[in-house]
Amino acid sequence: MSRTLYAYIFVIFTIGCQHKPIANNDSLNELIKAVEELNECKHQVKDEQEQILRKVIRNEIIPELNEIRLYSKKEIKKQRLSKGEALKRILIGRVEWIETEDGKAHFKARVDTGAQTNSLHAFNINEKRVEGKDYVEFETIDSDHKRITFFEKVVKKSIVKSTSGESEPRYVVEMKLKLGDRTIKSNVNLNNRANLKHKFLIGRNLLIGDYIVDVSQSRLLGGKK
Repeated sequence: MSRTLYAYIFVIFTIGCQHKPIANNDSLNELIKAVEELNECKHQVKDEQEQILRKVIRNEIIPELNEIRLYSKKEIKKQRLSKGEALKRILIGRVEWIETEDGKAHFKARVDTGAQTNSLHAFNINEKRVEGKDYVEFETIDSDHKRITFFEKVVKKSIVKSTSGESEPRYVVEMKLKLGDRTIKSNVNLNNRANLKHKFLIGRNLLIGDYIVDVSQSRLLGGKK
């Protein structure tokens, strides 16, 4: 019996194909039959392996390649720069102290990333015209319960309807505000926030580009207790 036939029989036992052991006195025909079974088993194993390989390529490798193609070198560089800039931003909490630049009013303000613009409680609003420009004089109450009067330039004026159906003017003014160590010139909506806990709301127009908000924290910039 040739070494090749012995090798075939050994491989049959090794790969697990079901075949009865061949006794030393088996005929050559039985050996030939065993080789045919081995070849059939090899083709079956090869087909199964090819199917598995195709499945891996289709479901795992191709999607990964497609995702890599989505990101050009320019995009990857842009993402790295964005991450670097994010590390330079100031972390603030859901509530922070904010004050006017002159320090005459202090507010425990709520940070709201869903609000486009800052909002300040205001009442007794009177519109005035000075040298062809619109201004408003208004009053507010800060967190020290002080009643304070402001005179600010109007950036935008709109007419809105109240819940009672009456039309009333709504003003946006420009104010210089101090948040932490930074002094910022920012637009502020004048609204009636008498029934709200926080008389000042910090919106995205003040936050964007400079701050990251951690809603689990509060008063990270310090200030009044």
